[in-house]
Amino acid sequence: MLTLCGPRPRLCSGPGRREFLSIGSLGLFGLTLPNLLRATQAGRDRAGQGKARRCILLFLTGGPPQLDTWDLKPNASVDIRGEFRPTATRVVGLQISEMLPLLAQRADQLCIIRSVTHADNTHTSAGYQMLTGVPHPSANASSSSLIRPGPHDHPHLGSLLAKVRSPADGVLPFVSLPEAIKDAGVNQYPGLDSGFLGGQFSPFQIEANTDRSGFRLPNILLPQDVTANRLADRRLLLKQLDRRMSQAERSIERLGGHYARAFEVIRSDRVRHAFDLNHEPLQVRDRYGRHLFGQGCLLARRMVEAGVALTAVYWHYEGPDDSPVWDTHWNNFAHLRQRLMPTTDQAFSALLDDLAARDLLDDTLVVCMGEFGRTPRINNHGGRDHWSAAQSIVLAGAGVRMGSVYGSTDRDGGHPSDHPVSPADVTATLMHLLGIPEDLEIIDRTGRPLRACQGNPIAGVLT
Repeated sequence: MLTLCGPRPRLCSGPGRREFLSIGSLGLFGLTLPNLLRATQAGRDRAGQGKARRCILLFLTGGPPQLDTWDLKPNASVDIRGEFRPTATRVVGLQISEMLPLLAQRADQLCIIRSVTHADNTHTSAGYQMLTGVPHPSANASSSSLIRPGPHDHPHLGSLLAKVRSPADGVLPFVSLPEAIKDAGVNQYPGLDSGFLGGQFSPFQIEANTDRSGFRLPNILLPQDVTANRLADRRLLLKQLDRRMSQAERSIERLGGHYARAFEVIRSDRVRHAFDLNHEPLQVRDRYGRHLFGQGCLLARRMVEAGVALTAVYWHYEGPDDSPVWDTHWNNFAHLRQRLMPTTDQAFSALLDDLAARDLLDDTLVVCMGEFGRTPRINNHGGRDHWSAAQSIVLAGAGVRMGSVYGSTDRDGGHPSDHPVSPADVTATLMHLLGIPEDLEIIDRTGRPLRACQGNPIAGVLT
């Protein structure tokens, strides 16, 4: 591993004087910058150009309750319909939760799919299925602790996109933030990375800062007081390296183009600028919300502007012990009212406004989903439990029939009553919109060719 000595971190304000800049084990999954660049160079030209050039995936970890968000049932019994009431939206005849007033006024930009269904009620393996479109082989394991990431996992949609997109200088194809999502903060979800495609197609991980108010600048970046000219001046660089590091540098020079391009990314002011939220006006940061999800959505918009193909924003693991994410087995309505739905309403609506104002929404796909829905019937703890038979997801942007609803559920919101949609169909739809060939074949670790997705694009949500 090559380490260039740099300044100490100053959290939100960027690296300070003694931070270490590492090229080697970058990101959560052991991804190296040269490998990432090599992957980009190995990518194929897009076949079947989709309408979406970029994608932002908002993943509400834990499972948002469909009956309290996008698919309310006001005529159901009180132990099913819950405390929230539907509110009118900008789309005539379409109602969503009163707890999403900002999104209600932007419903003409949304496509709500109310009939997503599968059979997995375990967080980790259900998340895997929604993120990859493939059921996890251990979904019926006796213990969820047995469901862990592995080298034979099917790749995340972002990894498929990284594989097929043509290279662009200095652009990261797949970014995720602010952490690897985990069940109960312990068991990491599989399906977050490239699986059997290999680490070169894994996401570049951006992590939260210490107080979880924003993000650490990735350690591939130069400190602000080290200019490209300083880096280019070989004599100054060598003053920071001992003999061992000098030997490492000579080895890097022999390896050729991919490492040279790695240094070009390090030198890029564009990369540094994209990752640093301090370049945003205070009122813009406030509009998204001064919470990690809101700032994550803002950073995702900046990734779109920088040309990143897919940015995944995962709901972060923090909050009270009885519901650190959207896993509201207890006190469902209090958690939704106080911290989950207002935060989502603020950040998601700000993201839509910002993309539209910058003429980016027409070629950017935005997806909001979780691993499953929640039970129609409220339990004895005032919560809702895991329920994979029905969930609602939301699409917006490029190629999507905005201002529409696809599918419906029965009177209790527990099962699709028409147009059931599988996770494979969701993945196939996103692939179609992003221009990934629907017959794309990928090779697993045994050398066996597999079709990347077995689902079918949902014609009713496409323009």
